[in-house]
Amino acid sequence: MRSRSPCFTVDVEDFYEGMKALGHDVTPPPAREPGLRALGRLLEHRSARITLFVVGRHAHAAGDALRTIAAAGHEIASHGPDHGRLPTERRALADWLRAGREMVEDVIGREVRGFRSPRFDVPAELDLAEFRDLIAEAGFAYVSDTSRAGPSSPVAELPIALRWRIPIGGGSYQRLMPRKVVASVTRGMTPPAVLYYHSYDFGRELPSLRSARSPMVASQLLGRTRIASTFEFLIDELGSRTCTEALDAVR
Repeated sequence: MRSRSPCFTVDVEDFYEGMKALGHDVTPPPAREPGLRALGRLLEHRSARITLFVVGRHAHAAGDALRTIAAAGHEIASHGPDHGRLPTERRALADWLRAGREMVEDVIGREVRGFRSPRFDVPAELDLAEFRDLIAEAGFAYVSDTSRAGPSSPVAELPIALRWRIPIGGGSYQRLMPRKVVASVTRGMTPPAVLYYHSYDFGRELPSLRSARSPMVASQLLGRTRIASTFEFLIDELGSRTCTEALDAVR
């Protein structure tokens, strides 16, 4: 592990659930290979370590793969209990945050320290400081999203790598950019730079671009087949450490 390595992170979620939450029903292909299984193979012979943010409702079905990945030194964190919209009421949101952590902990048998909300959402009914307070109260040590409350935050903040006002850390953006440019820009960032991907970009889970029935769905599928190979190129070029390792290094 390199001392200035970025944090590669993967959101373990269901593409179709996320699309449905945005109002788009998408039909999956008849034969699918879980992306998490393919990701495990990709990581198996590498020393780089990553953090996976797992949607709680999918943790049980993916339990064997998650426990194997965790046993290899990778970190498992929470992506909420589901990938829907955040609860609007404060008490319900607090329960939602805690449930996501506990669902993943029950499956992997390890402490979960990190949280990332679906789509990096911040509840419209709360300001960022209140949201950070609730995240801390739910038992998390850090949060990784696209916002920054600053030194007043009760949880450590690991925002996604941003350059030219573009979240260059995201695989969905990297699919449209030269890999060497992404690597060069990431090297120049003050560590820890956080990069994020999705489990469904590994393996064979997604429908073909030809099957898209709306411009929005087509935009989500365009160029996605490049993401796994971009991840592989960048992790070999840059190395990776978990979010907790990066935080421990700066304390």
